[in-house]
Amino acid sequence: MRLVNPGAGEITDRLSVLSLKILFGGAADKDCAHFKTERTTLLSQIRSRTLNGVWFECALELAAVNAAIWHGEDDLRTYRQTGPSADQTYKSNLEVVVSLAFRLQELNDQRAALRQKINELSGEALGEEKV
Repeated sequence: MRLVNPGAGEITDRLSVLSLKILFGGAADKDCAHFKTERTTLLSQIRSRTLNGVWFECALELAAVNAAIWHGEDDLRTYRQTGPSADQTYKSNLEVVVSLAFRLQELNDQRAALRQKINELSGEALGEEKV
């Protein structure tokens, strides 16, 4: 039921992703009005909850993790589009891709743990979503 009634963790996570979309979309001269509208709606939802300083620390950490995921995904896409440089071998190519993939998995695990922690802090924990 998270889509119908998102917890503070999901809202906080989405707010940090929207911030990235607005920042990078604006820098690329893309229309970000729909992201800003969603952000305004979610900000009103998060303001209605009683949250504390620990939540704020988690929110900042979540924003940093999402930024790292964002950049890691960009690195992987760029690598896929351009391929290895002339001095790289197939083996080093594979090592880079595997390293990036494992790093993204670690970051996504961190992201899920932070969302869960925020939900617990706000009394909205429903348990693990991944099975």
